[in-house]
Amino acid sequence: MRKNIRIKDIALKAGVSIGTVDRVLHNRGEVSNETKLQIQQIINDLDYRPNLLASSLASKKSIIFATLIPKASSQDTYWSKPQQGIEKAMNQLKAYGIRLQQFFFDMDDSSSFSAQAEKLLASAPDAVMMAPWAKREAILFTRQLDERKIPYIYIDATLEGTNPIGFVAQSSFDSGYLAAKLTDWGVSEKSVILLIHVGRELDNASHLIKREHGFMRYFEEKQHNHSVLKIETSGNGDEIVMQLGKLGIDPCEVNAVFVTNSKVHLAAKFFKSMGVAPKMVGYDLIPQNIALLREGEIDFLICQKPELQGFHAINLLFDFLVKKESIKKENFTSIDLITKENIDFYSSI
Repeated sequence: MRKNIRIKDIALKAGVSIGTVDRVLHNRGEVSNETKLQIQQIINDLDYRPNLLASSLASKKSIIFATLIPKASSQDTYWSKPQQGIEKAMNQLKAYGIRLQQFFFDMDDSSSFSAQAEKLLASAPDAVMMAPWAKREAILFTRQLDERKIPYIYIDATLEGTNPIGFVAQSSFDSGYLAAKLTDWGVSEKSVILLIHVGRELDNASHLIKREHGFMRYFEEKQHNHSVLKIETSGNGDEIVMQLGKLGIDPCEVNAVFVTNSKVHLAAKFFKSMGVAPKMVGYDLIPQNIALLREGEIDFLICQKPELQGFHAINLLFDFLVKKESIKKENFTSIDLITKENIDFYSSI
């Protein structure tokens, strides 16, 4: 059984005061480099681990984590899943005096992101977990966090040109590349393959663009003879018909469809209403998608483990801010492929 090592034990072994050891542990005050190295070596040799709970209780100071993620319209939508992971992690960290401030923005309104980010800054958090959905606004927000020396971590995506302590996300490019392989597999030559972005302000959603790049890269490398087309839509059936019409394509001519987010159920329902059944690939285990997967209207769902993303990101903030540990910057979740044959045996956390 591991012996409970105390600061007093380290001080005795180093021949210094308890206060000197405390200054080294918390990186404050003046301690000579020679003494600091000696104490650090003893800490390593004894495998000293601070009692975080006792320290938190003694400090009587609450640490505030703030989260900024898209608003979930219901428990059946994608963004309710990371929220479940966040709440699970926070339940485990309450004893350490960690408090949570939550802020939610509208994915279809970038000004909503800015407004919520402003409120978040006013709450003066110690650390931030965020989904960098609105690229332009997120970059401006992170500059403010950098100026205030507030550490932040991303979920769902990462954002180039910013300075997070880390991110927890699926590789968007690689999942898009995999989706292309799935749509290509088993279709005849000279097929019509359709990529659909469902949403608004898509040029501001960097991870969806990366999925598109991965998808297109596959077909570029293959030197295919398919017609690979792209449309952007709100998901309305009439709008899909109109967009396809601009491309000179009838819905009945489409052989395979890739939807770059969890709204794949909208596309599947539209093509079903047209009496056609192209191969259908999309993202996320939300109830609408699962139902259509079971019915065979959706062929493959790529799972991003959103619950795990929320849970893991909060714990990484705790490790960095409270435990003072170095954390891994790139935390990629697996690219899990779900079909109606394995859905009953799959856990997303």
